[in-house]
Amino acid sequence: QNSVAFKHTMSCRRGGPTKGAPRHQNSVAFKHNKHSKKSKKIEGISHMGLCPKCHGIIEWRKKYRKYKPLKAPRKCGSCSNRTIVRAYHAICAKCRAKKEVCAKCLLPRTQWKSVEEEEEEEEEGEEEEVQGAKADGNDANIPNKSDIDENESNDIKATTATAIDTVERTEQKSVSSSSSKQQPTRKELLQRLDDPDVRERERRTILRKLEQI
Repeated sequence: QNSVAFKHTMSCRRGGPTKGAPRHQNSVAFKHNKHSKKSKKIEGISHMGLCPKCHGIIEWRKKYRKYKPLKAPRKCGSCSNRTIVRAYHAICAKCRAKKEVCAKCLLPRTQWKSVEEEEEEEEEGEEEEVQGAKADGNDANIPNKSDIDENESNDIKATTATAIDTVERTEQKSVSSSSSKQQPTRKELLQRLDDPDVRERERRTILRKLEQI
């Protein structure tokens, strides 16, 4: 018997959903334990040779108790020696000073000013968007005078139309009721009077109606 060999191919799809922004942003800073030695050690750690963006990221981690210090020196990405003593750094202090780049994101020192300017522009743009959204909301809440006049005229037209419809309906009902309550003719009364099944009381009413006619 010939055995058929199936080639197993690995899937390129990732195992779980991608990690995005937090659902609930922290608005209150984490309160460190006053008697914690680890918290005091983390607060005393200084990071040198970082661009403004990376420095802000690490300071945020320290503020909200997300910072994890290194337990042992890490391997440098440039010289391949275990000389990195600060967490979240990609290269050691010597290589950083030699290349004049950020120790975390490896951004050249000449571009650090552009990063600060971009952050300031983003903050200004966000503030302008917020103010513009508030102004648009206030303008939307204030109705125009022409819109108010149009709404009032439409309401008046609608009320007059409903009043006319009710009057017409009542007139039709009155006409139909009057037509339904028409008095019987003399011939119909005589035929009813000749009916042997008519009671005496009904016969008297028929005679009265004949006299009136």
